[in-house]
Amino acid sequence: MPNDKGERFRNWIRKHEWTIVVVLTTITFVMGCIGYYQVMHFEEQGGSFTYWDIFYSTFKLFIFNAQDATPGWPLYLQLARILAPFLLIYAAVKAIWLQVGEQVALFMLQIRNRPLIVVIGIGETGFRLAREYLLDTRSDVVIIDQDRYNPLVAELKGLGAIVVNGNAIDPALLARARVSLAREIFVFTGDEHTNIIIGKHIHRLVRAPRKTGKTKTTSTPSDRKRDGIRCHIEVDSPELYELFQEHPFFNLIEERFKVKIFNRREAVARNIFDQCAPDLYYRPNTPADKQMNVLFLGFGSLTQELLLQLSLTAHYGDLRTPRATVICNEDRRPDAESFYHRYPNIEKIVDLQFIYRNPMGLVPDDWIKLQSEQQFCVCYSALTEDVNSILVAKRLMRLQTVASLPHLNFVVCLNQQTWIADVIDDDFDPISRDKTRLPSAWPIEYFETLDNTITIDIVVNDALDRLARAIHDSYVSSQLQAGQTFLDNHSITQWPDLPPHKRLANQRAAAHLDVKLRVVGLSREQSEQNGEPRPLSLPDEAIELLSKIEHRRWMADKYLCGYVYGPKRDDARMQHPDLKPWEALSESDRDKDRHNILQIPQLLAMLGQAIAQKKETTDVTQVGGSEVQGVYQL
Repeated sequence: MPNDKGERFRNWIRKHEWTIVVVLTTITFVMGCIGYYQVMHFEEQGGSFTYWDIFYSTFKLFIFNAQDATPGWPLYLQLARILAPFLLIYAAVKAIWLQVGEQVALFMLQIRNRPLIVVIGIGETGFRLAREYLLDTRSDVVIIDQDRYNPLVAELKGLGAIVVNGNAIDPALLARARVSLAREIFVFTGDEHTNIIIGKHIHRLVRAPRKTGKTKTTSTPSDRKRDGIRCHIEVDSPELYELFQEHPFFNLIEERFKVKIFNRREAVARNIFDQCAPDLYYRPNTPADKQMNVLFLGFGSLTQELLLQLSLTAHYGDLRTPRATVICNEDRRPDAESFYHRYPNIEKIVDLQFIYRNPMGLVPDDWIKLQSEQQFCVCYSALTEDVNSILVAKRLMRLQTVASLPHLNFVVCLNQQTWIADVIDDDFDPISRDKTRLPSAWPIEYFETLDNTITIDIVVNDALDRLARAIHDSYVSSQLQAGQTFLDNHSITQWPDLPPHKRLANQRAAAHLDVKLRVVGLSREQSEQNGEPRPLSLPDEAIELLSKIEHRRWMADKYLCGYVYGPKRDDARMQHPDLKPWEALSESDRDKDRHNILQIPQLLAMLGQAIAQKKETTDVTQVGGSEVQGVYQL
């Protein structure tokens, strides 16, 4: 990736191009004036020139009208005579280029052998992806936006992006932007309805046949070998995302065109729980430990996704249901009712409580009373406005300290959608999974949701799904070894072709693997053993404990999907006979969970990783004042 100084210098030149031109023009004009002042003979000196002739003669330098004979001219006047016409020509060419440059640049895309990236809609999400492509890859980037005065568009243009202004719903504009040449297309206008319409228009353009001689072929704008187009369509609404996950268009996989639905809130929530999971602050290992109890401030779409992540991953050695408390405004009550409607089994997984009160209006007595009734382990502040999320966390932390209440970690989830993000963006320390470094007196972390999540690695390369892919690949390998084929089992396919609900099951299984390792005091690290798995050297009781935890996680996954207990498996009625306590399972069913635990080393080996002992040498470590316990050691 081009991170060298030369590339960054060129980017700086592009960004400040006109400033440099103005500065050079000013310097040239000043040198011309000083030079003419020295070589001219004015009236009071017996000559024929006036002081106004200095300015007039200097202007003439810019239009090739300086005198030919220049004996005795100082060096800086000679330099001004050379620079002035050059700057004029450069400015004229750039002015003409502003009028025709878009058409020329778009035409050149057809013959340039570089990947083309098209970003439609330059808000905070699209801007971050386009900027990363421009700065860190050798790709051509075309951006489409309706707002001619969008400052984010201007910044990207300064970095070298090709800008097409207009409404991307217009198929003619999409064709002009050469979307059929793209490798990746991001449809991030901020409106789900518009995104879907644009995605369908792009699909029609890519599939449109064209005549080549006497035959018709699918549109192939470039003869060079290339992969198919991947179209990433953003759908943030939880209801629409749930609806469209099973829609044929969003599962479209063709040789030339693939559609990938992208939910920013889900990706952000998964990333938060990857780096700021509750058990990184406190983890109950036995029923004698205090119960996991998580506090959420606000109930927007991000909090709903965080609640789902808690439901799927908060399964520890105490084998108890975690608790969650949500404090939100009264106007969020319909959202809570809708949440219960979408996940009717949620209370089988989480002991969930709603307190309808303005989080910004909590007074000391209310906060102290709430803390006396139930002790929280960690608080996620995810209000709509970043400034409110920051202020409420600081105020509650201050109350916590003044009232000498038990220790509580805060994770402030910043939306980065307003100007406040630009002001305080550089004030926060990077997020780390090592929470031992947090100050015990003021343990507040600020998770910048967009900067940490909207990256090529996560959005395009599916960094959060690498372990899930390994789980699927391992399953496919085992089925093929057993003699199964795609006709026998439609799950025997590549990861991108896997149905969404089966990808989701693998993602949820992967999300809990690190939690299991932490329960027994282990972690994963890069391995130098060339893919050879390091054995899982744990006592039998530890394997059994992890198997029980895995069964609880599996039940949580099924409950969230809408399944209930039934004597026979019936996917149409969403019934499963294994939705019962571990003690009621048959030994063969228990072996399935044990097998999932024992294959962890093989899964990690597929990623070039291995199991390692955590750095802590004691059974109990203080993380910002909270206990994080490990049970077993290698």
